[in-house]
Amino acid sequence: MKKQFKNQHRMLETFGHEFLVFCPNCNGQAKVFSLGEHSPHSIEITRRFLCMYCGLTKEVVPKRTSFFKHNIISYGNEWVEGSINIGGAFDWYFGYPLYLQTHCCGHTLWAYNQEHLQYLKSYIAAELRENQPYYLSVESRLPFWMKSAKNRNAVLKAIEKLEQKINK
Repeated sequence: MKKQFKNQHRMLETFGHEFLVFCPNCNGQAKVFSLGEHSPHSIEITRRFLCMYCGLTKEVVPKRTSFFKHNIISYGNEWVEGSINIGGAFDWYFGYPLYLQTHCCGHTLWAYNQEHLQYLKSYIAAELRENQPYYLSVESRLPFWMKSAKNRNAVLKAIEKLEQKINK
């Protein structure tokens, strides 16, 4: 029987409760997480960075600076105010590169955390997928190279590589 994927209509924001990132101090695996609601547009909620290897910690509390909600973002050693950029190989709050990223089929495959990676794996592994996903869902926003049956094995191998990286 062919593997199936039933659309869950999950948006990328639902995986933003935790980001596995590289520590800027030791290059080890670190976490970025929210100490409250994890919506990227929530304000006045502490976001914390914690390195599990060297113990480096940082915190930021996004503030509303105008009519639009903005966030304070780190670029290197400099803190600047700006809009939140969702959807890329970095966390939303500090801008650190994701720990779960690898080259695949000439592109970068990335995931925010283990839950996001498993969701991608179940979608990619499925030979039968529901048509017409919700237009803001993760599955509707995946690039064609990830959805293509000809790349399925390569993408699944890359996901397996990232799973092994988590368990080190």
